[in-house]
Amino acid sequence: MTNLYLVDDDQAVLDSLTWMLNGLGYQPKGYLSADSFLKEVAIDQEGIAILDVQMPGMDGSALLNHLTKCQSPIAAIMLSGHGNIAMAVQAIQKGALDFLEKPVDGDKLVSLLEQAAQQTKLNVKRKIERDELAMKIATLTNREREVMDKVLEGKLNKVIAVELNIAQRTLELHRQKVMQKMQVSNVAELAFLMGKNLDAQT
Repeated sequence: MTNLYLVDDDQAVLDSLTWMLNGLGYQPKGYLSADSFLKEVAIDQEGIAILDVQMPGMDGSALLNHLTKCQSPIAAIMLSGHGNIAMAVQAIQKGALDFLEKPVDGDKLVSLLEQAAQQTKLNVKRKIERDELAMKIATLTNREREVMDKVLEGKLNKVIAVELNIAQRTLELHRQKVMQKMQVSNVAELAFLMGKNLDAQT
């Protein structure tokens, strides 16, 4: 089962949520602050985090920002006792799966946890793909990177050769190297690979 974390500065809330989740078959780990969560949890691994928005020190929104910035695969659900529509929209724009108000609706939480479990696995898959792509791109020389960018713009070989001030045969060799290093057989596959990476980052 996917690791489940609760981060709330109110011990009573942690206790009640833990009790509810235990009854649903989950074994959550509770933290009274974002700092204690970050010190103990490996945020580069899959997981689900239910974060209280308003906490002293680093609040839930700041913690969500940190997870997003670090490209953590953890799926976050925001929690607040004083929620409003603007706060909910902002949380979702920052990458939260959803926004719940206290006291938590058990049925809605179960549905969200099922979504979150799928989301975190997808996030891990995307992160692996991004890392693999970054490694491929890192093998390209500066010239090969220039050639790849111009190929992706849809330019013909003879046009690229003129723009880079190199012989067309030399350009073709660079292009062949790009395809080999990126492990694709044609421009369509290359465009799909790079486009898929961009989609995953948005």
